[in-house]
Amino acid sequence: MKLIFSLILILGLKAINAQQSYPIHFTHDGKTVNGTFTTPDGTGRFPTVIINPGSGPNDRDGTLLLSGGNTECLYPELNGETLKPYKELADALVDSGFAVLRYDKLEFTYTATQLIPVTFHKLWLPVESAIAYVKTRSDVDTSCLVLLGHSEGSSLIPFIAKGRSDIKALISVAGPRTPFDSILAYQLVEFARMCDGDTLTAQMQADQILDYYSIARTSNCSALPPLFGVAGCVWRDYFEATDPVATNYNLSNLPTLFIGLGLDVNVPQSELIRFQNEVTITDDFWSIPGLIHYMTPNDDPHVSETLTDTIIYWLKQQCETVGIEPDVVEINEINIFPNPFTESISISMPYNELNGNVTVYNALGQIVSKADKIDFQNGSPVDLSYLMSGVYFMGINLKNYKVIRRIVKQ
Repeated sequence: MKLIFSLILILGLKAINAQQSYPIHFTHDGKTVNGTFTTPDGTGRFPTVIINPGSGPNDRDGTLLLSGGNTECLYPELNGETLKPYKELADALVDSGFAVLRYDKLEFTYTATQLIPVTFHKLWLPVESAIAYVKTRSDVDTSCLVLLGHSEGSSLIPFIAKGRSDIKALISVAGPRTPFDSILAYQLVEFARMCDGDTLTAQMQADQILDYYSIARTSNCSALPPLFGVAGCVWRDYFEATDPVATNYNLSNLPTLFIGLGLDVNVPQSELIRFQNEVTITDDFWSIPGLIHYMTPNDDPHVSETLTDTIIYWLKQQCETVGIEPDVVEINEINIFPNPFTESISISMPYNELNGNVTVYNALGQIVSKADKIDFQNGSPVDLSYLMSGVYFMGINLKNYKVIRRIVKQ
């Protein structure tokens, strides 16, 4: 099994670059899609990222009020907070030289009645019309169009890309390899278990969902009543497109980045490992520790800079940006030794940093060691003798920087 790869990142203090935002509209299957197109300040043809959102009636910002229900159990320190992950992700990408299109899903703009007849293409593929739209803009570098899918959105981007020649790269953030119905059934039972709910009822509901979708995958789909406002045979079209998601990524044969989130309870880290085992066209499988499904830490409502910097670093290997200085740099002067190690590991650097904190994560993003006030100038050793042999990631937290490096325990 391939290892989860990480990245040496220096997350420095960043300058905020000016941006230009435009309210935009495009048509998809006879319906108007509303969105925002944002570019760096100035003129030029910018490489462009289109955000394909996750399930549900998301607006262009991904606005989510975490309140009530299981929130107090799953995210107690975020209870009452409003998250805007797609807007914050877009702001970070634009600040680094990329244009970004994000849009309101049709379920957000229209009522269920207004969307009749519901089809797979209408409900799940507005991103195809978004691609057509950005290709009409003079400020878009059409040689570098990137699709970024979050959650369910990541299951759709390879289906779209595999039949096209105008997509440069794909990014999957918190994407499931397991089919939609199995993930939904898992969530029902797991959330009930985690939050001391009625697991028996949750399991019964999960079984009903699995039974429904089992029939929906067959020629008997027309006998099913609609579920979530979608007819049985439309669900069959959906599954035909998304069940072979790993195969679709292979068939798209594009540079692809897979990112799993260490504290994701919606799409667990095992999904990233499944992709690693099945997708053969990339080695870019990265796990970002400490983040929940919505791209934020579990105690901060803002999208993690570690996540955005990881995406930016990778994107700049695929596309040239115009007029923006790189804000993610690699510093080789930080010395971690020995690596591989057997008992302890030391860190030294030629900066005016007297001490800092060190956090060690396993390959699934779980914290396995934490140490405060390490003397970096004198190379004080960090005792890791109690760890099992394997690959880990060491986060070095300084005043103005955070470094993540891959380490190996022999």
